[in-house]
Amino acid sequence: MAFALGVTGGSATMPQTTVRASTVQASTGRAAAATTTAVRDVIVQMFDWPWTDIAAECTNVLGPDGYGAVQISPPQEAVVLAADGYPWWQAYQPVAYDLNSRFGTEAQLASMITTCHAAGIKVYADVVLNHMTAQANGGVGDNGTTFPDMYDYPPLYSEADFHSCHTSITDWDDESQVWNCELDGLADLDTGSSYVQDQEAAYLNSLIALGVDGFRWDSAKEMDPADIAAIEALLTKQVFVYQDVEYGAGQPVTPEMYEGTGSLLEYRYGWDLYDAFTSGTLASLSDFGPSWNSAGMVPSADAVAFVDDQDTQRDGGALSYANGAQYILANVFTLAWDYGIPMVLSDYAYSSYDQGPPSAGGNAIAPVTCGVGTWECEERWPAISGMVGWHNAAGAAPVANWWTDGSNAIAFSRGSSAWVAINAENSPVTESFTTGLPAGTYCDVISGTVAAGACTGTTVMVSAAGQATVTVPAMGAVGIDVNAMASGAATGAVTETVNVTVPVNTDASGDTVYLAGNLSALGLGQSDWAAGGVPMTRVSAGKWTATVEAAADTTLSYKYDLGGSWNNVEKNADCADISNRSMSVNGGTENDTVANWGGPGACGDSTAVINVTVPSTTPATGTVYLSGNYDVLGTGIPSSDDWIATDYPMIQTGTDTWTLTITGVPTAAFQYKFTLGSWSTVEETSSCGSVANRTFSFDTADASYTATDTVAAWEGSGGC
Repeated sequence: MAFALGVTGGSATMPQTTVRASTVQASTGRAAAATTTAVRDVIVQMFDWPWTDIAAECTNVLGPDGYGAVQISPPQEAVVLAADGYPWWQAYQPVAYDLNSRFGTEAQLASMITTCHAAGIKVYADVVLNHMTAQANGGVGDNGTTFPDMYDYPPLYSEADFHSCHTSITDWDDESQVWNCELDGLADLDTGSSYVQDQEAAYLNSLIALGVDGFRWDSAKEMDPADIAAIEALLTKQVFVYQDVEYGAGQPVTPEMYEGTGSLLEYRYGWDLYDAFTSGTLASLSDFGPSWNSAGMVPSADAVAFVDDQDTQRDGGALSYANGAQYILANVFTLAWDYGIPMVLSDYAYSSYDQGPPSAGGNAIAPVTCGVGTWECEERWPAISGMVGWHNAAGAAPVANWWTDGSNAIAFSRGSSAWVAINAENSPVTESFTTGLPAGTYCDVISGTVAAGACTGTTVMVSAAGQATVTVPAMGAVGIDVNAMASGAATGAVTETVNVTVPVNTDASGDTVYLAGNLSALGLGQSDWAAGGVPMTRVSAGKWTATVEAAADTTLSYKYDLGGSWNNVEKNADCADISNRSMSVNGGTENDTVANWGGPGACGDSTAVINVTVPSTTPATGTVYLSGNYDVLGTGIPSSDDWIATDYPMIQTGTDTWTLTITGVPTAAFQYKFTLGSWSTVEETSSCGSVANRTFSFDTADASYTATDTVAAWEGSGGC
């Protein structure tokens, strides 16, 4: 229940559903193929959604996007708490087992189940069997049923049907209290009673008769597992059961005790993801699951894994829609990781713990209109819906090809069917990844879909060796799978080998040579050259190589860059920019030579140290300036007429000596003079004549220069 604790366990398994690719393509645009068999098992908790809106969502969104099931809110008649503002948790206080509630009528419930089944979506009902209400003075239900007090619900239950402990659980280390006393003051049913078991089984069987496929067993931790087993034995049909049994360190009632009566909501999964995303590192998730930490988790086969639900998002210690990118990435991970059955929450924005769903007045719920600040509809968020198809493509394949930068960027594949990279850092990550996927061009399911055989978002090209160079956005992800390939991507691709000879000082820099260009395989858009590209492999001193895969006869424009930052792009022998190189990808070999790099070295930024001795008549409070024809800030070399008198203030090292170190100057000839801050105090000769422009050029071997100069006199000062 709302206040209860929960976890997962059990032996029930999800049935397989045959999915036609054409059905999926209607929404996601995934490449059509022959009929495929996949386990569609992702659950959406449609928290507080009305039945009519769930029906529409099954048809229009959930079925086409590949979801497997919906979890609906408790369908039994519950108490109406107008004085409390119709809070969300009133649905977890039953007053009767009829099927008319604030979410809709029994007829609407039945229609919704039929509609969802037609869309390939199963329906799991949240059922509240541990307790009734906490209303000591009685009240009224959604359908008008009245009751005089919290232990009397005529004609269903009387006080004899409740446990004799009428106090709330205070000691979670006392098994008897947990199973026999009240959860937050809610009247605790004697579920060991055969009469109570009969009534609850009749309620569950009425839902099964309508077509419900399974149950979320609310507050299961507060029930003896033997009682749950006895009720399940009375059901007319075996259905999927997952139980609300929250783990508590050292407590005697554990999730594992309930593995025989169903699967388990694994609360530790969401809590531990919260810790990894907020105070730990994603690199630590390489073995995420039962062996991950001392608290453990139930086996994957017994688990329903989730980032948050209606309880944990309000209780703290779990991510929620309000966490934005972190929340999305945590759901991406959950849908990608090989643990449990994933569950996604679809809910609404709230500003207080008790706040109920958007209201249409009184106890009525407003129709679902998705949008920020109202119904959040997380199941429609592109990254989440895209990863549902990814999850289906991955199937039961284990995690492989794990990669991490050691911090908050990770990547892994699921067999040879799906690959994902998640970057929870504040800057993009570019890497050549091993994907394990067949060669071809894939559509990133996070940023887009397949439309008319083309990608609406980012395109990822996988080489024949299963490699892909990908830039993963900051606080973003990239996911590809075999059901999201561009048309013809698996055939017709050829590999071009690119070899390049580079200047000998390249090795000394310690940087990697990059091949950058206008092909998506190089990590760049068709017309948006930028930092990035393919990191090449060093073969020997001055020799580097790489391969590029593309459709046959693709024309690629490209250049070489040192370091991948686009600051050290190649230059020609005269240190001028070169034209774009061009190749036709046809399975051959390109052999190139780089003459110079644009960064430090022959054509790049260098260092000049200027030392000068000035006349003893130089004012003690004055500053010596160096002025020249190059802007150290990199805006270019102006003409001599544009010299600025106060370019660079120098540093005094002695009574008459000054120095200045300039970085970022070109290796071309540099012209300069000294002043005291304006052209009216520029240096002059000893006979008070004009001084010719001083010059120096760099030794390109070390790209540095030291000048030792003397100023004879200053215009307007001393001897002049």
